[in-house]
Amino acid sequence: MDQSDPRSASEWTTSTFVDLDLPGVDLSGVVFRECSFSRAKLSESRWVGAIFEDCTFESCDLTMVRLDESRLSGIRFSRCKLMGVDFSAVRPFGLSLAFDECNLSHATFADRKMPDTPFLECRIHEASFVGVDLSRADFRGSDLSGARFVETDLTDADLSEASGYDIAPRQNRLRRTKFSREAALQLVADLGVIVP
Repeated sequence: MDQSDPRSASEWTTSTFVDLDLPGVDLSGVVFRECSFSRAKLSESRWVGAIFEDCTFESCDLTMVRLDESRLSGIRFSRCKLMGVDFSAVRPFGLSLAFDECNLSHATFADRKMPDTPFLECRIHEASFVGVDLSRADFRGSDLSGARFVETDLTDADLSEASGYDIAPRQNRLRRTKFSREAALQLVADLGVIVP
């Protein structure tokens, strides 16, 4: 098997892929377990029906990757570009992701259960979190400018060190959600409460 080309086998376990330059590659149906990808250029690739379990992606370009019916379980993305990725297309069962210093601008996370997900120091501009369970999610250091939160469960989520977000309190579940003081005052004002 050619480990420089993940298309050369239908299943990979504990394999390492470094410096792949395969934008637009079709990895549909391929299975990856406990694999690592480093500095891979896989923008606009197709992962339709692919399975990724306990894999890591570091410094990869995954812009506009197609995830239709793929399974992502125990996946960690570090310093990756994931612009425009539609995570709502993945299979909901077992979905488990972690993001660290990633660019998730224009990504979509509609109608998925993603409790306990870390989004640490990420750029998440204009992303959509409509109908997502983000209970206990951690957004420390992330920029959420223009991100859309509608019917989102943010119970026990931590946005205290995030920036740029505008969350309508009547359109989302905000029980024990942590906000910065300034954001909390804005939320109270949105509810019509005057704080002298």
